[in-house]
Amino acid sequence: MITIYILGGFLKKNRDGSYSSDGFSYLRVLAGYYLYKKLSEKDKVELIVSGSRGIYRGIPDVPRVATVMKRELIKLGLDPKEIKTDKTDFTYKELVWLKKYIVKKAGKGFIVSNAYHLPRIKTMISLLPELKELKNIVKLVPAEKIAVKLNKKLKSRIKKDNKSFEMKRIIASEKKGIKALKEGKYKFT
Repeated sequence: MITIYILGGFLKKNRDGSYSSDGFSYLRVLAGYYLYKKLSEKDKVELIVSGSRGIYRGIPDVPRVATVMKRELIKLGLDPKEIKTDKTDFTYKELVWLKKYIVKKAGKGFIVSNAYHLPRIKTMISLLPELKELKNIVKLVPAEKIAVKLNKKLKSRIKKDNKSFEMKRIIASEKKGIKALKEGKYKFT
């Protein structure tokens, strides 16, 4: 059994009041979709989306990131029965849950997230004893690389987004997280 686990990202509120994945997070959705379609041709594969409400936590009527991602995967053409949702929040909790899940199933998996997020995930897996087993059973997949295979037009947008102020802010935050992990000062909330 192969598990594709899409880590939750960020939501954005649309003009009509609905919510969708922001641009960076939607790449995770596309990558998960593409991997699922490709791998399920040959193997038994399950797709799991994760994510809480993030910055919208505590605000009524805001959907979970996992719920939004599932809706987007259905819109891309997957059957709702093909998509499981995980109710954890925060990267650390997602990884702990995933380790237990994959070990229980005696399987292997892919963790899909953005390229900027993967170094912190890798650091968590290599430094934290409770996650070290993931090193041998999951492969970290940069959503950008996979999404471009699905849609070549995304390449120029990704390149532009990677130079944006927002991306520089996100990368700086991720680097702070990695430093805190290495110094034993990381806040797991």
